[in-house]
Amino acid sequence: MRSMIDCKVYEFRICKKEQQMSKQLWDKKAQTFPRFKKDTQDTLEILDFFRAQNVVFKDKNLLDIGAGNGRFALQLAFEARHIYATDISQTMLSHLQEDARDLGLDNITTFVSSWEEFDIKSLGEIELAFASMTPALNNLAGFKKALGAGKEGLCYIGWGRVRKSAFLDEIFAAHNIKVELPVGLPQVLEWLKELGYKEPIYCYKEAGYTYKSDIQKAINDIKWHICIHQGEPDEEKIKAYVDKKQVNGYVSYEQKREVGICFIPRV
Repeated sequence: MRSMIDCKVYEFRICKKEQQMSKQLWDKKAQTFPRFKKDTQDTLEILDFFRAQNVVFKDKNLLDIGAGNGRFALQLAFEARHIYATDISQTMLSHLQEDARDLGLDNITTFVSSWEEFDIKSLGEIELAFASMTPALNNLAGFKKALGAGKEGLCYIGWGRVRKSAFLDEIFAAHNIKVELPVGLPQVLEWLKELGYKEPIYCYKEAGYTYKSDIQKAINDIKWHICIHQGEPDEEKIKAYVDKKQVNGYVSYEQKREVGICFIPRV
């Protein structure tokens, strides 16, 4: 029988292994992830929601948790004093840094780190924390850490109430994977209630899109999705599925989804 100390060490090793696997998957995803585009309608609409809640980004120090390729970090860097961007993926942050240089931005500092291990105190005063669609806040401990990161509060963007794709659901089912709705705003609102917070003003925003790619990229993307859901891709099964669905060498399908947005003032 393992002692309690042995169990803790074992759990720590499992956790580190999962972090490493997650890092590898996101590094792989970064290779085909969309690069930054300034002033896109969707990004501006989300930032306008926060501004309507009296959030001021200008001349502030911001922490972007799970910044990815910098969709919001780069957009906000044009008005913020400084952006601190964290992510588990070195490749994502390398792309962010490249785009920052191309845009002439020198007020972004990046950190390759899991959110669990990141030392907020090393940054000094942070006025606003920002988190968009990041798995880092998929558990209560990570969420509570984000709540306390910014002096003024947390700008939160997460999954809403809908994420559906008949195309992906079919191949997931063939791998015995049932995709649940990810942790998002509905869970965050429950956590805030449990923590004694007043319910913040929030909104749900439709964020569906049409996926289109060549056959090989479609195969690679399906394999990635199966891995991120802790499955083992059956390449032959995936190739046969994509071949059945392709039209003139391309795969196209609809992804229905919704995001939830809220600003949570610091209490």
